[in-house]
Amino acid sequence: MNDYYENTKAYRKVIDIDFWRNPEGVSVPDDELNFLLVPDVVESVACLDLAKQVHAYQKQHENLPEQITKSLMVTMGGLLPSVLLYDHLVEGRRGEIPRIEFGTIGVSLYRGPGDRYKNPLVQHGISIPITGKTVLVIDDLGDEGGTMQFLTRYILDSGAHKVLNLALYMKPKAMAVSGADFYFGETPQNTWIITPRERVETLMKRVPLWKQRGASMDECRRRLVDLIGYTEQEVDYYLGLAYR
Repeated sequence: MNDYYENTKAYRKVIDIDFWRNPEGVSVPDDELNFLLVPDVVESVACLDLAKQVHAYQKQHENLPEQITKSLMVTMGGLLPSVLLYDHLVEGRRGEIPRIEFGTIGVSLYRGPGDRYKNPLVQHGISIPITGKTVLVIDDLGDEGGTMQFLTRYILDSGAHKVLNLALYMKPKAMAVSGADFYFGETPQNTWIITPRERVETLMKRVPLWKQRGASMDECRRRLVDLIGYTEQEVDYYLGLAYR
């Protein structure tokens, strides 16, 4: 029991939710981006906060057409928050609130950190029937607002009655263009948010750029561990591969 307590106490500490609502990323030498690594436990707390927002909305719109009965997970970014939110919104729903059916829609905006496609790229269409329904779209980030606008139009054109958008974090451009109906926090525009589902992806795509710009392997390790906040275990496992 003592070993269990010692190895889990860090995850049972109270999270400084006010800090994580408006965090700023850390700067890295020779990189135009700032990086914000969001720990797993913070994403869990953020999803609890978002679930409370959605529960309140559902109660306000009980038995109305605007009540959410369908949800679309935006792949890939929206998958992890959607899985966490499923537990809250389906298993934790209140009273006579209907069960939300979850489906997916595939869309890509980035090739890699800071490297955007000109327009959102649809990878696969809507996987569940949504005609005449109020649909909650779940994603991890509102960056410039174009994806939210695109998906809202796409889903409405596909027959939805109403579309609501949910994101963990929003940036200023996205707030100006297409504010989310539910969101947890805001970050500066030049911050690259590293969610738990893309820690390896960011490492594998950024280390070669740092190497190209003159960083040694030891310097890359310092940036990842000491500056950004990666664990030594994951850097030890992936850094050699990324650097090659």
